[in-house]
Amino acid sequence: MIQDNLFNYKRFVFLKWALLLTLISSFAYLFDQPRINANGGTWLGYTLGTIGALLILWLMWFGVRKRQYANETGNLRGWVSAHIYLGLALSVVATLHTGFQIGWNVHSLAYVLTMATIGTGVWGLSFYLRYPTEMSNALNRQSPEQIVEQIQTLDREAQKQIKNSGDMVGRIIADSHKQAIYPDRRSQRKGIVKNCATEKAIEYLQQEMTRVDSLSDIYKNQVQRLRALKQLRRYYHLRYWLELWLSVHVPLSFGLLAALIAHVLSVFIYW
Repeated sequence: MIQDNLFNYKRFVFLKWALLLTLISSFAYLFDQPRINANGGTWLGYTLGTIGALLILWLMWFGVRKRQYANETGNLRGWVSAHIYLGLALSVVATLHTGFQIGWNVHSLAYVLTMATIGTGVWGLSFYLRYPTEMSNALNRQSPEQIVEQIQTLDREAQKQIKNSGDMVGRIIADSHKQAIYPDRRSQRKGIVKNCATEKAIEYLQQEMTRVDSLSDIYKNQVQRLRALKQLRRYYHLRYWLELWLSVHVPLSFGLLAALIAHVLSVFIYW
């Protein structure tokens, strides 16, 4: 038996609904014979516009609903599946609603924002299919706070281990302890830290261990520190891209809502 996922949820129930909506809208548009050029002001345009507006409101409500994990209505997987397929169907409904008449007005602005929001939604979907699992794997079933505590514990141990190791080792370890997870947002975006002080400490200790056996414990300490740092770096690198997507998608969604309200009000005012 195939396990339900975002795409085949309950035997593709939401894909079927989306296809049905798309087909009905398309056939209605093809066979409609308006007295004027097809646009949002015909009976079909109003019908498709109403359907599109309801879909937009429902899809925005999903942004709130998906955080209510304890809610008994439906489940998260089903809601995400519906969000994907009905969101894609909205792109067809909204386009047919315009009658392919685009201009410099609030009506076209609502359409452009609709398509932009759907586009960023597809972009974000690629993140959510992969990144949460990768983020969890990077932390190895731990929280970021737990790994930070591990690093702090290693640093305290290192302070005890370097008491009789000389000034040079002390300076290198001190620099290692000051090493941030990411020194800036650019490094976080790329997921790369150049001139990592902890990596330098490991390289130095590895060379010195050939002469001084007592450095082996400090070396192991720094290897463990670097491993923990890399876990956090991977996690926060992925988190950066998720937050970047939200910083684009969410404002677009609220911009769309504002444009939709203006679009609807203007229709009623000038009807």
